[in-house]
Amino acid sequence: MLKVSFRLLILLLFLGVLNPVFASYRSVAKVVNHSPYFFRLLGGWHITEGNKIFEDRGIIGTTTLSGARYWMLLLELSFNNNLSEAEAVYEYFDDNFVKRGECYFQFHTRDFVWEPSFRESRCIGPVSLTTRHFGGGGDIDTYLYALD
Repeated sequence: MLKVSFRLLILLLFLGVLNPVFASYRSVAKVVNHSPYFFRLLGGWHITEGNKIFEDRGIIGTTTLSGARYWMLLLELSFNNNLSEAEAVYEYFDDNFVKRGECYFQFHTRDFVWEPSFRESRCIGPVSLTTRHFGGGGDIDTYLYALD
């Protein structure tokens, strides 16, 4: 009985030590733009929780090759108090620089683990927005926004 209890204690200690090793301490927002429009950041990323590592304030262009998947990194956050949360608004324009609409991007993750939530992410205008979350656990939490 003592031997089994000791093995169980060792196993629990082992799992308690490995849990932080397999946690993800970063979140990343990326965009794939298949629309005929280009996007410009309006203001900046508003970070409710987390520490910003990287932010690209440039323009998200269109993909010129048919079927090309172009991923552009928008923001990278590290966790702060087990929570990472950010949001931004991008306006988009056609080739004649006429504004066609806006897209609102938001992501949220909690407790160093995979908890996908795009909450209120949406586009207004002719562009459709689909979202995908992958990662978590030992991988970076990646939030992908596909614009069509």
